[in-house]
Amino acid sequence: MAKFVLACEGVTDQIVIENILCGFYKDYDDLDEEIQALQPPFDATNKKQLEGEFGGWEMLLEYLSQKRFRDDVLNSEYIIIQIDTDISEHINFGVTQQNLSTEELIEKVIERLIAQIDSKEAFYEEYKSKIIFAISVHSLECWILPIYKNFKNEKVSGCFETLQRESKNIKVTKSYKTYDKLTQDFLKHKKLMKLVLKNSSFQIFIDALPSEIE
Repeated sequence: MAKFVLACEGVTDQIVIENILCGFYKDYDDLDEEIQALQPPFDATNKKQLEGEFGGWEMLLEYLSQKRFRDDVLNSEYIIIQIDTDISEHINFGVTQQNLSTEELIEKVIERLIAQIDSKEAFYEEYKSKIIFAISVHSLECWILPIYKNFKNEKVSGCFETLQRESKNIKVTKSYKTYDKLTQDFLKHKKLMKLVLKNSSFQIFIDALPSEIE
């Protein structure tokens, strides 16, 4: 049984979450071997999404309503569901951002994801202790950006483009290997815990993790 399974928008998000987990649980040896990235599926040899598997938030929503998701929950200790809030106002997602704090927006997005999980049959309430949400406001790049630039105020928009400018030694492209390189600092517990303080949605995710795992 896997310690953590990951259900994310894309493979770049998967490796970022994996590095965060490995850095957070600093005393757990070889945790990376206990983490399985299951949505979107990818070819382990080249870390690319499988042909016909488009990833993205709509594919993630579809996965959450499937038996495959329920099986993955049952066959793991924890499942982490990651999504960016930049899509929340899309007609197929339907969560407004107007006049919401970061905490309120995250709560609304989680409610929407729970509704998707329960869309075919009730499931979430019984297994909620195994389900952890990683809701990045408004993109996961906003969690990464403080590695490369210390902003006075928390930055939550235009983070991908800013990361492209500020990452001087790494050309930022949407690839698994690139995002692994970009987030090596997350593997270092002390650095990780300092970086978490730079972004409130990052902090909310860290706070949602079990403090210890066996």
